[in-house]
Amino acid sequence: MTRRWPASGQPAILRTSGVRLAALGAAVAAMGAVIVFVVIYYGTLGSLRQTLDASVTNEIGEILPQGPATPPAVAAIAIRAALAQRPSRIFYALAGPNGAPLAGNLRLPPPAPGWHTLDAPEADAFAQGVTELRVLVVRLRDGASLLVGVDGTMIRRLNDLIRRSFLIGFGLTLSLGIAAGIGFGRKALARVNAVSLASREIMAGDLSRRIPLAGTGDEFDRLAETVNAMLDRMQHLMENLGAVGNDIAHDLRSPLARLRETLELALRDPDPAAAGAAIAEAIAQVDGALALCGAILRLAQIETGARRASFSDIDLTDLLDRLVETYETVAEEAGHRLAAHVPRGLAIRGDAQLLNQMFANLIENAITHAGSAARIGLVARADPAGVTVRLTDDGPGIAPDRRGAALRRFGRLDPARHRPGYGLGLPLSAAIADLHDARFTLDAAAPGADRPGLAVTLVFPAGGVPRPG
Repeated sequence: MTRRWPASGQPAILRTSGVRLAALGAAVAAMGAVIVFVVIYYGTLGSLRQTLDASVTNEIGEILPQGPATPPAVAAIAIRAALAQRPSRIFYALAGPNGAPLAGNLRLPPPAPGWHTLDAPEADAFAQGVTELRVLVVRLRDGASLLVGVDGTMIRRLNDLIRRSFLIGFGLTLSLGIAAGIGFGRKALARVNAVSLASREIMAGDLSRRIPLAGTGDEFDRLAETVNAMLDRMQHLMENLGAVGNDIAHDLRSPLARLRETLELALRDPDPAAAGAAIAEAIAQVDGALALCGAILRLAQIETGARRASFSDIDLTDLLDRLVETYETVAEEAGHRLAAHVPRGLAIRGDAQLLNQMFANLIENAITHAGSAARIGLVARADPAGVTVRLTDDGPGIAPDRRGAALRRFGRLDPARHRPGYGLGLPLSAAIADLHDARFTLDAAAPGADRPGLAVTLVFPAGGVPRPG
């Protein structure tokens, strides 16, 4: 059953992972910008404020040499001297206990003792261009108050500058994040839509359809390549399935028809000897049909990879030597000559029973189809790429355009089916090779010759490590 996601009021692009990842990235970047702003804001302004506070504290130390016990008259003399020597932007206000001004260049009632930041009540109220003061108020023992301040306009301007810079940077970060998210989302959505379109066409029956690649080599391309390989495999299996049904019908119809004919003749013939012979013939025909079913089941079991669990280290040299020793006599009786060159120490990992069946099938195939007085050769070698086994004959071979049919289930090169067999030998061998991750190829043993022969080459991977089943 096809699952349909619930409808949402959000546009499709906002539900894409690209937009969500970009939004998350923008949020993280914005959070980082806030942290940087806080560090810069408080670090810079705090350092500047400490500098101003230090200058105020030093100035008060000069005005009040005895601290709060300094007489107001002495403080007034020190203030006048400071103003005469340094007409800078340092502000003084000395007021008596009743608040009357005693000395200074700032006409402002002193606030409560301690640190303060004073804003100018109007333009140029403190001095030209001064809009903020950083002041310290000290209460003297006789009730007088001393205010010393410095120009804090720089702090205000710097504060405004940092805030504007932060707002601009923060806005740009969010804008770029949103734009990137929309761009990534559109791209991802286009790729997903292409995959969905291809999938719908495949489900509609177009098994040749494939997911398009963008050519960027990104994760979408890698996923598309994997899915396309899976679709190639599925198309191959579906095509085989269609052909297999027809071939099974052909291969089973003849023995079943003969079986029916044999049983009818036995039913009509009262001779017990004839009936026994007919029953024996019927059993042989049933055995042939069962053998066909068994071969189909073995092939299906191999293709599912279920036999990987029985893999073990195999002495390939010993396995091939025993097969060659067995089939040398069979080849001689058929008028052929079997020669082999198998070096010592060849080892792979696999299923010994299946490997034995595969090589036996290939040798029997050469003996059966190589013609008369054929020379059959088996050569094995090991190299950095793995272990290679090559079986050749000098028979008629298989035409290049017919090799695909030879590897298909029931793909027999004799359409009339005059030769014995069911066309499962090479497909079964190829399936066993694929189970062992071996590369299985068919080509001519002697290209261009009158009898090019057939060469079956198997290359087992180095180390013999099978892929996961």
